[in-house]
Amino acid sequence: MTRDDFRRTVAALLLLAATVWLAAGDTTVVAHGSEARYVEVAPWQRDRVPRVLAVSRSELGTPGTRRTMEVRDVEGRSCLVGALFALDVDDDYAFDIDEPVTLTLTYATESTTPFVVGWDRNGGEGVGVTDAIAPARGGAFASTTLTLDRARFAGRGVRGTDLAVSAREGIALCDVSVERSGETRPPTRSGRLVLDVRDGDGGPAVPARVGLYDATGRAPLPSDRALSIHRFTDEIRLLRVNARTAWPSSNRLAFYVDSSYESRLPAGAYELVVTRGPEYRSHRGAIEIRPDETTAVTVPLQRYADLPAAGWYSGDSHVHLMRDRPADDAVWGQIAAEDLYVANLLEMGNVAGTHFRQPAWGRAGRYARDGRVLVSGQEDPRTGQRGHTMHWNIERPVHEPGSFFEYHEIFENTRRQGGITGYAHLGELFNGRRGLALDVPFGLIDFIEVLQGGRLNTEIWYTFLNLGYRVLPVAGADFPYFGPTLPGVERTYVRLDGPFSADAWFDAFRAGRAYVTNGPFLELSVNGRPMGDEVRVARGAPLDIEASARLNPEFDRLDRLELVTLGDVAATATADGTDTVSLSRRMAAEGSLWIAVRAWGGRQASRDTTVAHSAPIYVVVGDEPTWKREAVPELVAHHRAQLQALLSAPIDPQQDLETWETATTLVERWQEQRPRLEPRVAEADRRYRELLERFRRSGAR
Repeated sequence: MTRDDFRRTVAALLLLAATVWLAAGDTTVVAHGSEARYVEVAPWQRDRVPRVLAVSRSELGTPGTRRTMEVRDVEGRSCLVGALFALDVDDDYAFDIDEPVTLTLTYATESTTPFVVGWDRNGGEGVGVTDAIAPARGGAFASTTLTLDRARFAGRGVRGTDLAVSAREGIALCDVSVERSGETRPPTRSGRLVLDVRDGDGGPAVPARVGLYDATGRAPLPSDRALSIHRFTDEIRLLRVNARTAWPSSNRLAFYVDSSYESRLPAGAYELVVTRGPEYRSHRGAIEIRPDETTAVTVPLQRYADLPAAGWYSGDSHVHLMRDRPADDAVWGQIAAEDLYVANLLEMGNVAGTHFRQPAWGRAGRYARDGRVLVSGQEDPRTGQRGHTMHWNIERPVHEPGSFFEYHEIFENTRRQGGITGYAHLGELFNGRRGLALDVPFGLIDFIEVLQGGRLNTEIWYTFLNLGYRVLPVAGADFPYFGPTLPGVERTYVRLDGPFSADAWFDAFRAGRAYVTNGPFLELSVNGRPMGDEVRVARGAPLDIEASARLNPEFDRLDRLELVTLGDVAATATADGTDTVSLSRRMAAEGSLWIAVRAWGGRQASRDTTVAHSAPIYVVVGDEPTWKREAVPELVAHHRAQLQALLSAPIDPQQDLETWETATTLVERWQEQRPRLEPRVAEADRRYRELLERFRRSGAR
């Protein structure tokens, strides 16, 4: 994309934005849908910095915030006081450069805490972030001068900005100056690249994720033949591939193509990377762009595994991508490029309204093309008091501010529509364990999102399985949050017995034919029955368990496969350097239990784990629940305590992600609705006590 193309695009977006005015005033004037981030234009400009925004996210690698901005006079100087500011460098001064840039920040010392600076950078991950800078003390003001290595300033930050200044506890920014070194040298000659991506040798054209880097690691700005991607309200083409996402290059900026791509590039040698999810081997090669010539490249992506041939089809539980119309080919292209078959595009609600709006619902809201389908859903209600909920495959959205904390009304509405319900974010974030403790005993929860952000959390899920409740696992990227993680990095595979369709996928998921993964592929059967099934046997009957896992070695090294019964590891098979591992075991059914498998890769850090986990198979002996007998009293006490915490914990509006638009209303609604929750909590408590009494009556075995 040339500078003139970029300017025309920005001008068109700004013109459209000028016609949009939402309830929160200029903090939500946007070009595409409503803004789920806090963005406020500061009444403050400096030479070469014509635009400064107070924001909640920079998209340039700096910490986020929920603090809003104030303008404060400090000894006659106008200072911006807040936690995160995004700065736009004048394009006429610096656009898409590659050189050291000197940045000088002046701040009020008494109101400034340690801060970092992030910037749009060439090479590597595409962002640069400084170490924490300790503010000087003594005078009223101090200045810090930094050299920003390989500064790019191509508008890749929030709302087209180039720099970010972030201080968790606050900064008073009073002045800024930017000085180029002038070392950027424009190319003298260029050539043309024509790229075509195929599914194997001689196969059909397919969408893909593409990286293109010159000898210095710089990724040229994509042409308009790359897909335009919605990141919140930004329209971007060049995305950051975060460190948790499999990618075969140390340079980590990429773009999406709908099978073909063309661009003019400076002449020279390039690294070309093309990927398409965990079932494919990545392509990484070298190409040469010769002056005034066309270089045509066909990339036949080779399969590592063909899961649809075995009936397994992937989906993402949790994607936030806005559509103006159901048939959005750019959104479809991004999903298809990650080799996803089902994308649950979730409209996201808070007590004040909704973001990431979907244009239609039910079948009218689906967009199916070449066997891939976009489906409208909702993440709503969401609170920091009792967690975030998700609702799939619904006929219409339900947003009820007047009963926003009474989640059961939304769950029941979803069920009446034939939809599927669950909790997001590992069941843990935003106090989701409180909401789950209340809703699971009523049979309203189909799933918990147990894999997200490079982390598997089974603790909360297992507490319900071990009380005999049947709750399924799902995985979702939550794009554009979590890093951001790209769609499909965490995914749910569902096994179909016949041809693929959205309805067949949702039906098979509801039956439990599912596993979650960010890499490994799983198989599991008990007495020949698949994931999700119930196997009824006599006490002492044999159980023949067969399981396997495999992992594309380009994603990670396969470590081990574990057999899990009632939450405990019953057997382990190690991979011993191979990409496939199998496990066979015969055991006697001494009582009812649930059985699952999980596979681990070599990465096992707390927030960077390669892992997969199956849905359970339920073995039922007589009429005994599939509970973990020795744990029942403790687990009942735990969930009853969560119920009391829900009612007794004071509401903290700062736990809400969009606190700048919800804080006051959340407090008011909680005060109104909390008393109405008391009978519901009392009934859930009674059900837990009844379960405990049934356990005690059953006696020890």
